[in-house]
Amino acid sequence: MKAKEVIRRSDPALPNYIASNLKVLRKRLGWSQSELAEKVGLNRGNIASYESGSAEPSICKLLRISNLLNIHLRDITRRDLSQPEELLLAQLTYDEQKLEEKERLAQIRQNAIEVTELIQSSKRLFDYKRKNLNNPCKEADLFAAQYEQLFMVTQQLLNDHRELLGEVGCQCK
Repeated sequence: MKAKEVIRRSDPALPNYIASNLKVLRKRLGWSQSELAEKVGLNRGNIASYESGSAEPSICKLLRISNLLNIHLRDITRRDLSQPEELLLAQLTYDEQKLEEKERLAQIRQNAIEVTELIQSSKRLFDYKRKNLNNPCKEADLFAAQYEQLFMVTQQLLNDHRELLGEVGCQCK
């Protein structure tokens, strides 16, 4: 017996609830197939195919649907959300995860502010010391030039970091 055959026989198939869950969640919100399709940028036929099980959405489309329905992707695919307790658990899990993501993003933003302040403070100290240095040696001039380059690179990285945080923040809403 080959290794692949052993793995196939020992791994039971994972359940796939995409078709039934899409229908349950859509109906729970009182949306028609056309309304759901419009909200996620598809056509009604796509939704009908997904709900009948004759087709499965791509991961990108499933993520859009998941975000729209406020249910984690894993729960749409692996939980039977027609069961009220499973739906409630999935909703609570999603809400907790979104809250954790928001808190983590807020903490990262706060850290970015603190790092920016620290770097600005370091620059002010450097400028003060440099200004009050009488007759600097060549090594001091070389160090100053390297520090200025490092400072500029750091500023660029911080700007990129802020821009990335802005983009991530928009996606989390």
